[in-house]
Amino acid sequence: MKIKEEFKKLIPPLTADEYSQLEANCISDGIRDAILTWNGFIIDGHNRYEISQKHNLKFNTEEKYFENENDVKEWMINNQFGRRNLSNYQRSVLALELEGVFREKARHNLSLTGGDKKSGLANLPKPIIQSINTRDEIAKLADVKSRTLGMVKTIQQKAAPEVKAKLETGEVSINQAYQEIKKEEKKEAVKTERSRLAEIGKDKKIDVDFRLGDFEKILADIPDGSVDCIITDPPYPHEFIECWTKLSRFAKRVLKPNGFCIAYSGQMHLPEVIKRMNENLDYYWTFAVYHEGQTQIVNGVNLICRWKPVLIFQNGKKKISNTIQDYFISEQREKTGHDWQQSQSGVGYLVEMFTKVGDLVCEPFAGSGTTINVCVDKKRKIIAAEIDEQTYNIAKANL
Repeated sequence: MKIKEEFKKLIPPLTADEYSQLEANCISDGIRDAILTWNGFIIDGHNRYEISQKHNLKFNTEEKYFENENDVKEWMINNQFGRRNLSNYQRSVLALELEGVFREKARHNLSLTGGDKKSGLANLPKPIIQSINTRDEIAKLADVKSRTLGMVKTIQQKAAPEVKAKLETGEVSINQAYQEIKKEEKKEAVKTERSRLAEIGKDKKIDVDFRLGDFEKILADIPDGSVDCIITDPPYPHEFIECWTKLSRFAKRVLKPNGFCIAYSGQMHLPEVIKRMNENLDYYWTFAVYHEGQTQIVNGVNLICRWKPVLIFQNGKKKISNTIQDYFISEQREKTGHDWQQSQSGVGYLVEMFTKVGDLVCEPFAGSGTTINVCVDKKRKIIAAEIDEQTYNIAKANL
């Protein structure tokens, strides 16, 4: 008996329990169904043949006739569809093999017509109905949705072998595996775009006072009491908590009397953030920014976060003259420049509410340059710093 791997792979593997049951049946009752072959190659009965060799069991064979290997594959796939309780993943994998078979048949038939797509097909011994070589038709044959077939095609092309193994056993769903691939593709696309922007920004000359490095060091020459407002977005993870003490100390020095320090903050470490800011500044209020079109699960507390605190501190407390709403909506943000990038509309609201044309704004954690762009657009002077070189160059490219 001959085994062709190309044929054998068209047989979805049995589970351990299924194989054990088949083995027990064969030992108890013998191998009752004939093992089917084509040109001596097994096309149905691979597991029964393996069990027969293991236990020295007798079996019968039956030779089938097909014109070529594509006809064999088509028969094998349809045979599997009709006789086993296959998962949607297994049915889809087989359907994709069928798609390849039909494509090869169509190519072969086209060669017989001399490349004429419009004539000659009807005169072929076994003409191919052109419409069957579509994803919808193949999905119908496999009894799966066309969208499912599309997802599995992506999975087969891009998923790691261990992921495919988990799909075979049902540990991972088709949707889970597909979404993970799309997530990784998006990450890679963002990474590529950031590299491209950083290259553009590296040698770009700008007319803004924007500096690379730790803000306490590179902004040390800002005169005391010279800044009208600080608008910034420090990093949220606890490993960066010391940034808030540095920001509080820096703001106390550079802000004008009653000048505001406005900072986006995460919620996980909010009490400690406020405590550190209070060391040098006066707490004024907390605004809420609602992120439109976004949801994020904070795993540490198992909550879906839809809004973010914006902390308002002041260098000496004094009531502002204009009446301001403490809630604003930020449109969906782009993340091409930085993972923590804020929207321009949200920053724009804060700039307009807390500063006036010609005021000096400082941004110690500039990121990809959102605050800088808003200030330039709204005719405010800006001094900014960013510690990460790639992000600094991205911000320059965005200016």
